[in-house]
Amino acid sequence: MTKGEAGNAAGKMPTGFSLYLDLVRFGAAVAVLVTHLAYPELSGGMLIAWRAYGNDAVMVFFVLSGLVIAQVAATRETTALSFVTSRLARLWSVALPALAITIVCDTIGRLSSPLLYQEWWYAADAPLWRSLRALTFTNELWFSSVRPFSNGPWWSLSYEAWYYALFAAMAYTTGYRRVAILGLLGMIAGPKILLLFPAWLLGARLWPLLARTDSAPARPADWLLFLGSVGLYLMLRGTGVIFGLKAMTYGLLGAENTVHYLHFSDEFIASYFIAMLVGMHFAGAWRLSTSLGSILAPAQGLIRRMGQSTFVLYLTHYPLLRMFSALPGFDPHSPLQVVLAGLAPIALCLALAPAIEKTKRPWKRTLDALVTQATRKWPQRAG
Repeated sequence: MTKGEAGNAAGKMPTGFSLYLDLVRFGAAVAVLVTHLAYPELSGGMLIAWRAYGNDAVMVFFVLSGLVIAQVAATRETTALSFVTSRLARLWSVALPALAITIVCDTIGRLSSPLLYQEWWYAADAPLWRSLRALTFTNELWFSSVRPFSNGPWWSLSYEAWYYALFAAMAYTTGYRRVAILGLLGMIAGPKILLLFPAWLLGARLWPLLARTDSAPARPADWLLFLGSVGLYLMLRGTGVIFGLKAMTYGLLGAENTVHYLHFSDEFIASYFIAMLVGMHFAGAWRLSTSLGSILAPAQGLIRRMGQSTFVLYLTHYPLLRMFSALPGFDPHSPLQVVLAGLAPIALCLALAPAIEKTKRPWKRTLDALVTQATRKWPQRAG
């Protein structure tokens, strides 16, 4: 997609559709939290069935991210520099406090129950190196997977950062330059990240189609697309097709190779099917924007707050869960304590998110100033 094509697809999201995306975004974050709370040592096995849904929720994030990024590129971030500084401001404004929260949670957890933090999910050797890899989003390049302390979910943030870069090359460059930049970025990112790029790109490709489509009036076919995609997903899950696709991946590549080389991309074949269903669902939601808006409008303030907290919740819930489980008296077999352990990160992130989100603009101003200063000085040195 060239920048010109993105411009042709310029448009504003209907309020009903935007609200629905915020609701879906928050729901996906909660779903990821529940899949992690489902570890037996955190919930005594009572939620074990939820372990299968984590990858599906991340695919919702990827498709939604691609759609939103394509929309802002078409309507607001119309230059490459604006796009880059906006994306970096967005990433670092949340990544830095999330990494700080991770370190604080891990410190408290280790002081409370040192033995718990000797398990596979915690890695603290070379802390400066781990922090730098996390904050430069290089922790998942090629076949490496560098865990920032207890924060396993950080992997998808690294994937997202490289998807932003790949999209920028596609949207703001043309011809041989585009091919060269895409090739260079692909070689740096490696096959593991590239395997899930089609899921993210599906969302980006969906936006121009939606922007050229009238969102009203809704037809019965739109409800079929909206609800049928959910029904089809439940059918694929219920009949074991999704699990079978993952098993096929392991069979084709070998279980050891799949785990060792692909890490979080080990369900890439199933991910493509999930992404297509998510895209169908969003297409139906777009056509139903007016209906969704009337349904969601009474809770607009709460939904916006929930959507605003999603990024923070996704990046901090796992260290928080592990910290809570390490506190004295925690019983993973107590339904009440498990529910409280799950609700605590949500409540905390809803409270913290507005303050963290406010740092995005200062980040953007700082990065814009640095870029402006650099572009002013460069011609003088060149001359």
